[in-house]
Formats: sequence, structure tokens, C-alpha cells
Amino acid sequence: MASEPRSPLSELSLGAIVALLRSRGLRLTKGRQKILETLLGADGPLSLEQIQRKSICQGVTPDYATVFRIMALLEELHVAQRVHLNRSCSYFELLDPQQHYDHLICTECGRVTLMIDSCPVEKVEQAIGRRYGFSDVHHSLEFFGKCPECR
Repeated sequence: MASEPRSPLSELSLGAIVALLRSRGLRLTKGRQKILETLLGADGPLSLEQIQRKSICQGVTPDYATVFRIMALLEELHVAQRVHLNRSCSYFELLDPQQHYDHLICTECGRVTLMIDSCPVEKVEQAIGRRYGFSDVHHSLEFFGKCPECR
């Protein structure tokens, strides 16, 4: 019994996320749309502060509470996940239903590299789910080391 994808999306796109939000009776404000665009354009996980700072729309920055609420909602809908990256605050990234990636974090400069190759623990994850009778088993894996520039 393989684990099913966590995300209810068939593809990771602004249109797909908007359709999901609307199917749940949620409005798409300009602030929410800009937050989604920021997340879609990110090349790695972002903190709430980074999301807020990068989501300026027509000179207006969404307040911190709005960013927090939309990220909590996206987590609840299994469209985004929280990652810790061994730091004091949480970071967020969208879940791509077509791809799983883990993280490699530089212990010197903090650079986050997404590992988009095959997951090293995917088979173990499936075996754990079967052994304990769990479904929808997922994980967030973080490796730490020095990046090529800091070596």
C-alpha cells in the first residue's frame, strides 16, 4: 500500500490553488493572490517575514496576521508544508503533487538546496506505513553540511 500524495492538487499552479480555495468557499483577495504568487516563485522555503516582504502588491504589504492565516490555511489544505531548517522560526513551501524534495542546509551560510533527486527514504516511509497500518505517510527530511562555496 503506497502512500497517497498529500496535496489535493493535481498540479502546482496558481489556477489550481485558486480553484481549490474557491471550492472551499474562500475568496481570493489581492493579498492572498500575491502571497500565492510569491510562494510559487520562490526557489526554496520562505519564512513568514520573507513571504510578507516579498508579497507587496501595488505598494501595500499584507500584514503579518494575514500571511500567518493564509499559510495555516494552505497547511490545513495540504497545499503547503512547514519546514524548520534547524532555525528558530518556521519556513514554508508549497507541496508539488508531482514531486517530493528534501532539503540540504549549509551550516556555514544557511543556504538551502532542494534535493530533487529520488528521495533516499521513500521506500522506508512506505514500509513504515505498511508496518504500522498508517496511510498518507509523509516526511520532511533535512541534511546539514557545508555547501561548495563554504567548504
